[in-house]
Amino acid sequence: MEFLWSHGAVIQAGEFRHGPLEIVESGVPFLFLLPTDSSRAITQRALQFVERWKGTAIVLDYADFAMGLHADLAPFVMFVPLEWFCYYFSVVRDHNPDERRYYGVVEY
Repeated sequence: MEFLWSHGAVIQAGEFRHGPLEIVESGVPFLFLLPTDSSRAITQRALQFVERWKGTAIVLDYADFAMGLHADLAPFVMFVPLEWFCYYFSVVRDHNPDERRYYGVVEY
């Protein structure tokens, strides 16, 4: 959040039905990191719910980036596309991701 200046929360797909599904509506974006391990099915279920109820789904599928690597390496492989996502998210919102309001600028 410190680079994007935007609200957000990380939610495991298995927890999606315990509250987050209530905020699905047109214009509310959800970023899905679609894994290739055993949690893929539950993540796809959450993704399909968002799509069915007209939410905005952005999907980064590990299968598209993995190049045959083991699913346990996903955190390392997915770092790069997530960094680019954060950068362009900031640019689209006309925010320089290097600019800080408080972080490292004022005493905490």
